[in-house]
Amino acid sequence: MKAPASLLAVTAGQSVWYLPARMNRPHAGERASVTRAPRPDVQAPTVRLTFANGEALTVPLKYVSVYQPSMDAALLVDEARRLPSWKRLIHLSQYPQFQAEVEQRARQLAGMVTPRTGSAAKIDVARMILEAAQADAAAAQGRTPGRAGRGQPAPTHLPVPTDTLATLQLDQERRAMINNIARCIHRRYFLSDAELRDLNDQEREQERVTGLVGVFIRAAQGEAGLVPVKDSSKSKGSALHAQLHGSLTEAYPLALEACQMLLSGKEQHALTLALEVRERLLAHVAANTELDRARRKHHTGRYFHGDVLSVREEHEDGGMTQYYARLTIVYGEDGHSVIVANAAELESMTGTRAGVQAWASLCRWIEDHSDRADGRKPGRRQDDDERLIYRNDRDTLVLRDSIERYPNLLRAFECIRRALLMPERDKDVLRSEIPENHPAPGHHDPPQTPAKGGGA
Repeated sequence: MKAPASLLAVTAGQSVWYLPARMNRPHAGERASVTRAPRPDVQAPTVRLTFANGEALTVPLKYVSVYQPSMDAALLVDEARRLPSWKRLIHLSQYPQFQAEVEQRARQLAGMVTPRTGSAAKIDVARMILEAAQADAAAAQGRTPGRAGRGQPAPTHLPVPTDTLATLQLDQERRAMINNIARCIHRRYFLSDAELRDLNDQEREQERVTGLVGVFIRAAQGEAGLVPVKDSSKSKGSALHAQLHGSLTEAYPLALEACQMLLSGKEQHALTLALEVRERLLAHVAANTELDRARRKHHTGRYFHGDVLSVREEHEDGGMTQYYARLTIVYGEDGHSVIVANAAELESMTGTRAGVQAWASLCRWIEDHSDRADGRKPGRRQDDDERLIYRNDRDTLVLRDSIERYPNLLRAFECIRRALLMPERDKDVLRSEIPENHPAPGHHDPPQTPAKGGGA
């Protein structure tokens, strides 16, 4: 913006007013005396001003006015909106309990944008900033998505659990149920929405073989010049990485030669080459296992493939009872430890206060008994998956000594047990979340075997 032509006529000793683009600058809106007049032969003329306190300042001529400005509070409010603290003021204005802090911040913003002039002191800038912040907060809350345009509903607090499990006494039946729950968690019996959840062992083996054959095919395409091959000599990998890559590279031509010898009828030579190929493959598997053991894994999201725990209680007559409960376990910030995301919901739903230490012990127990502990392989595995918490001692379930490393672990399992036994209408597991090939919750009679028909 160029300065008006009338300002070029300003002379030394004339009184003017300093009006910068941002009114929070020093001496903004103050009266000053011209010490040096502007030069008309320059493209961006400046002027030297001396203020009442004796301080001198050289400013662009376009920020000078020969007329006393009339302070508009709307301009000061717009200036306050440009400051970084305006967003924080709007956020606090949405909560009545922070009213005192909101008023204090409004006064601070008013002091930052108000010029130090007598006319500005007559305007209650702090009050107008506070009103503008409250209006912006109401508009922001109205833009929050909700039902029928009514905005975001007020947060509802979960009921406070009342049972603190101070006197936790578990009979043999409850101990067997806790063993069953621990087994289902350890074996990852969660309802999954993954595409490969129903693969049997034969199909998984076929997937593994297909992946290995793909490695050989890509190596053959690389040798034929069909795909670009990366130069492994320029990489800075360790000896294990070199063994991992070199073993497969050496196995491929040996396998081709073995096939040629077999077609030529030289079976003994082909057998010798096949054994060498197997040695290379075993070296590849050993290097990959060693690297995977030393490699620290960082994950996000869910720890298991689902968050609906499935527990089945078998009966002596051949029937069974199916239970479902939501147990959401996710990775922590470090990428390998786990946390129970819905611990508060489980405690509120069952009325059982397990405590932070109980859930932390459950997470540590899951990590220690998984195939990857502390982000590395392998973790500590139990010798008996059927009795992970209580061991069988002369037909009596007795707590294992190793459980002492997990304080209050039984409280977490008791809370999960109560969640499983709750009526289905009180749970947060929908029937639509249970796949068709899984049994419905509740008791199921033993399957009826059809009677054999007699012969003629």
